[in-house]
Amino acid sequence: MKADYINPFIESTLSVFKTMVGVEPKKDNIYIKKEDEPSFDISGVIGLAGQAVGSVVISMPEDLALGVVSKFLGEEKTKIDDDVVDAVGEFINMIAGSTKKVFSEKGLKFKISIPNVIIGKGHKINRPSNVPCLGVKFDVGDKFFVVEVALKEEK
Repeated sequence: MKADYINPFIESTLSVFKTMVGVEPKKDNIYIKKEDEPSFDISGVIGLAGQAVGSVVISMPEDLALGVVSKFLGEEKTKIDDDVVDAVGEFINMIAGSTKKVFSEKGLKFKISIPNVIIGKGHKINRPSNVPCLGVKFDVGDKFFVVEVALKEEK
C-alpha cells in the first residue's frame, strides 16, 4: 500500500468528526496493522472494490462511541443500541465516501460497500493477507480511536 493513500482518509476523518460531531481529533501515530491485533469494542467496516480493493475500518472503545454518537444525535446514549450502531456505520460511510471522491479526482476509481458494524470487546477483522493495512490513531481528549486502511491497486 502506498503511504500517500492514507492521507485522504486522515483528512476525511478529521473533517467528519469536526463537522458532524463538533470534535477535533488529533492525529497521533501511523502504524502497520498486524493480523492478530484486536480491534476495540465497536467497529464500522466498508469494503472497497474497483481499480483499488480493500477495506476501511473505524474502531473505538464503547465509552468513546457512546460519547461521539450522543453529540452526533443530540441525545444521551448510555448503551450500544441500534442508533449507536447506525451512527458508527454512518461515520465510516462518510469517511469512505469523502475519500472516494478524492481518489476519483486523482483517477483511481472504486466503489464502496454498505457499512457493516461489529460489536464486541477484542473482536478481530480479517483482511486478505495480500493487502497490507495501515492504521492511524486519533486522540480525542483522554481517549482514542483508530482508522485502519487496507488498500491495494488492481493491475
